[in-house]
Amino acid sequence: MLTKDPKKDLPIDRLQREAKVNLDYGFDSVWLHSDEMLLYGCDNKDFYPNYDAITSLWQGLKDQGANFVGTTHMTFSAVVADPKLLQDISEINDMHKSGRWISTNLGIETVAPNLVKKHLGIKAKPFSPEEWGWVVREGAKILNKNHWFPAATLIIGWPDETPDDVQHTIDMMGDFRAFDFRGLVAPLLYQDFSEKNSMHFGNLNEAQFTLFWKCWENNLRVINDIIPIILRNKTYGPPMKIFMYGLIKAGTWAIMRYLRGLCKDLFNGRMPDEIMDKYARSRSVNAPAYTK
Repeated sequence: MLTKDPKKDLPIDRLQREAKVNLDYGFDSVWLHSDEMLLYGCDNKDFYPNYDAITSLWQGLKDQGANFVGTTHMTFSAVVADPKLLQDISEINDMHKSGRWISTNLGIETVAPNLVKKHLGIKAKPFSPEEWGWVVREGAKILNKNHWFPAATLIIGWPDETPDDVQHTIDMMGDFRAFDFRGLVAPLLYQDFSEKNSMHFGNLNEAQFTLFWKCWENNLRVINDIIPIILRNKTYGPPMKIFMYGLIKAGTWAIMRYLRGLCKDLFNGRMPDEIMDKYARSRSVNAPAYTK
């Protein structure tokens, strides 16, 4: 969230003291909370990450005795701006040796260039709005390569959104499937301060429904892939593993069942496969690769 308040970076020694309190009480990891942790120590207007500040922070907290240091939020633009940074903080966490995956939240929102330019402001920096679609795809690959599991958000139903805008993001979901993206994508309906300007399920057009469905197709695929990881986790006993397995399977089944019913209600009895076919072919133009 952007505010008029200046960015504040707490000094490492203070963060170390606070982390030590939690570690002394039995916690085995440190989680950093920020709207964008990879801008810690950033001292430039183009939002390039400060490599030294961030790696010093991660190492300083890891040295307090934490098994790993995680963060609640990153941005794709910071990940792509300095891929070596993510690789090195993953190595500080020993993620490549241990096989540990860590989740973090990131916002995609949309990859339609005109909507990015109008609504997302400086989110794409140091890249341009036209490059945002490429940034998200490349960032997803970098995150997965370094054992980070993205939990990303999309916004569906922007006030000025057209089917062609939605097609850009549908294409992105297709690319995620093509390179076996490991991460969840939560499609959120646009909410305005005014209820009448907010998006509701009953107002979804075919393109928007297709994107919603594609997101949950991705989530179902990924959840099925990570269930074995959950079952191997030694933190949970057998009863909890059985409960979690059942909860995950039942939850995803219920969501897909609801969406099938919604599709029939919205589009005169047609099923999702009939709607999807219209948007199956990629029609949007991807931004060119960015080179430093």
